[in-house]
Amino acid sequence: MNMEIKARDLIAAGWHEGRRLGPALRRARDLESTGLARAAVLARLEQEFPKQLAVILPRYEPAPLAEAIEAETPLEAENLAAARVRMRELLHSPVVRRGVIMPDTCPSGGGYATIPVGGAVEVANAIIPGAHSADICCSMFASFFPANHPVGEIMDHLQKVTHFGAGGRPRGHQWSSPVIEEPVWDNPFLTGLQSRARDFLGTQGDGNHFAYVGRIEFTEPQRAALERAGYTELSDWIVRRDGKFNVLVTHHGSRGLGADLYKRGQVAARQWCDENAKDIPDAAAWLPGDSPEGRAYWDALQYISRWTRENHALLHEALLRRLGQRALVQIGNEHNFVWKQGDVFLHGKGATPAWRDRDGRPLLGLIPLNMAREVLLVLGADNRDYLSFCPHGAGRNQSRSAMLRPFRDAEGRIDPSRIQQVLGEVAPGLDIRWFCGAPDLSESPLAYKDAAKVKAQIVRYGLAELVGEVRPLGCIMAGEAPEPPWVKARREKQARHRAERRDGRDEIAGA
Repeated sequence: MNMEIKARDLIAAGWHEGRRLGPALRRARDLESTGLARAAVLARLEQEFPKQLAVILPRYEPAPLAEAIEAETPLEAENLAAARVRMRELLHSPVVRRGVIMPDTCPSGGGYATIPVGGAVEVANAIIPGAHSADICCSMFASFFPANHPVGEIMDHLQKVTHFGAGGRPRGHQWSSPVIEEPVWDNPFLTGLQSRARDFLGTQGDGNHFAYVGRIEFTEPQRAALERAGYTELSDWIVRRDGKFNVLVTHHGSRGLGADLYKRGQVAARQWCDENAKDIPDAAAWLPGDSPEGRAYWDALQYISRWTRENHALLHEALLRRLGQRALVQIGNEHNFVWKQGDVFLHGKGATPAWRDRDGRPLLGLIPLNMAREVLLVLGADNRDYLSFCPHGAGRNQSRSAMLRPFRDAEGRIDPSRIQQVLGEVAPGLDIRWFCGAPDLSESPLAYKDAAKVKAQIVRYGLAELVGEVRPLGCIMAGEAPEPPWVKARREKQARHRAERRDGRDEIAGA
């Protein structure tokens, strides 16, 4: 009679000593208990637990890194050095072929191997959820319409149709769309999320997301460049409208729906790497693109892209309907996403695609700089030296908390009058609104990199061709919600305790 099958027997037969060995051994013993011969047990086992290759290990040396950025000040140099460290950690991943950082790059927090904002990587047959981040499909969308409405009128209507802040639209005020009824909910990464898709439709969130109103006036050389690039519809409207348009530009991602997908993708990637690889940090964990899990996750990402574009489009449609207008031309692009080219997956965390589309046209993209500066309209240069990306915005040189530190008093508060003064200085003459109440100084132009430098580096590194500028008229962002009473009471209590401790130290010093 055969001895009970052991782990060493499976290893000798070709299974490796990984996390799947335990479940495989238990299954083998179950099969053996039915009376199957050892050879039949191993044959059945291979159908259920395919033999694996050797454990995958990180690269000893990082993959190549290209840098389309130049630091000109000590703060910029410090920011770049921090982003470079994180990117090089990610480039030790065995599935990453090469990486790039853009002019807007800045560290995005997180731990080891967390891709910085303004970073992109080329990945061989794998999807890394951490490299597109939780704000999946954060993207831009623009509608061009006739320039015959006063700014205040547009902004008043926009304030009524959009929705910022935490959570979704209140029950009874939710929006509907065929995108919610798509037959995708049996996908394991989307199961149970249909209500989330409904809750967040028609919302923009918080942070750096915005609804921006501006005007554009195309020059004849810009029109000609668009015509040559194949954008004949926009070129024709430029001729018909004498080059002048109002433009609504929105910036947001897939909201709570995408965040839930990201969490599920991260769990699955972590599990796959635990079973098949060793010493892979969470931020670099991946799903093979040709695995069942990888294909399902890819399909879920494509749905999230459709949902997010529909979310943009519905907000634009709601505004234009109130204005009695229609969109003459609409364009948009993602900058937090994954794109597939053959067996390669390009991941961007705040990086705008700048390659050519299936028709051979250079992609037409939108790059915002800050609320008081122009939104750039660019044609991608398809510069392979930099993975054919260009920046997604101006980026930051400091975190929000570091940027706000000089404006806080000893109790950590910022004087509202000081905020209004600063905003008046950095965004003069613009209709700036804060949906949730108080202004957020960390989203003012002070918080972002020098827009002129970012524009200059786009040209210097040959990332894209500028073919238009949407000049700002007004902008709505989430802002700061009013302070809850319990938070105010706690803050005031802490301030009293600090004052009492200071008074006690002063008494001791004077004794």
